[in-house]
Amino acid sequence: MKWSWPWRRETPASIKFSELGWDVHSHLVPGVDDGATGLDDSLEMVRYMVNLGYRGMVLTPHIMSDLYPNSPETLNAPFQSLVDAVKKEQIPIKLKLAAEYLLEEDTLRLLKEGDPMTFSCIDGQGHKRRVMLMEMGFHEAPSDSLVKEVIFEAQGRGIVPLLAHCERYPYLHRNASLLELWYKRGGWLSVNATSLAGAYGPDTRDMAKRCMQLGWISFVCSDAHCMRHLHALESLKNSRDVSLWLDAGHSLHAGLG
Repeated sequence: MKWSWPWRRETPASIKFSELGWDVHSHLVPGVDDGATGLDDSLEMVRYMVNLGYRGMVLTPHIMSDLYPNSPETLNAPFQSLVDAVKKEQIPIKLKLAAEYLLEEDTLRLLKEGDPMTFSCIDGQGHKRRVMLMEMGFHEAPSDSLVKEVIFEAQGRGIVPLLAHCERYPYLHRNASLLELWYKRGGWLSVNATSLAGAYGPDTRDMAKRCMQLGWISFVCSDAHCMRHLHALESLKNSRDVSLWLDAGHSLHAGLG
C-alpha cells in the first residue's frame, strides 16, 4: 500500500543536517556492543557526523540482560575515552551517554527499582523531558500488558519512553496497533535513516514513511553501528519525506543542546 502526505510539495528543500543538530541513537561507544569495535572506528564516525552538519550525538549502547548486560559501570570508562579523544582531536561535537534498553522484564524491574540511563530533551511545549530509548525484540512482539506497564512505570518516574526504529519490527507491518498504543499512551517513536533509504527493503521503508505521515515520529536517527549506516543517513539529503516531516513540525531534534 502506498502512503502520501496530506498535502503536496513539488520541490522539497534539500535537507541540512544542521537543522536536525543532534542524533539521539547510535552505537559509537567503543567495544561495548555490536557497534564501534575500537576508538579509531568511533572517531571516524564522529568526524563523518560533524562533516554532515551535526552538532551533537547521544550515544546509546545496547543493554540486554542476556547478550549485552551493560550498565553505567561498564559504559562510563569507554565513553569517557571517546570524549577525551574527541577533545584531543578538536572535533567540534558534543557527546552524551544514554542507552538502548531491550523491552523486557529486567527493564521493567530497572524502572521500578533502579536508575535507567536517559537523556534530556525539550518537547514541543517547551518542557524539559527525561527520555529513555527502548527497543522491542525483532522476532516476537512483547505483550500489550508489558508495553503498558513499562510506559506506566516510566511515566511515573517522569521519563518519556522513546521507541527505537519503530518501522523495523516485521510483526507490526500489517498491524501497527502496538505502535498506536505506544503513541497514544504518550510514548515517542523514532525511525532509522537506513530504513528510509531502503536498506531493509520496501516494507520497512514504507512503514517508516507511514509512521512519519501519521505524525508519530519525533526523531530520525542514524542508529550508527558502522560507516555504512552513516552513508545511508547522507542519502536523505534530498528526501521529500524528511523535508515534509520537518515542515510539519513533528521533529524534536531541536530540543537537544
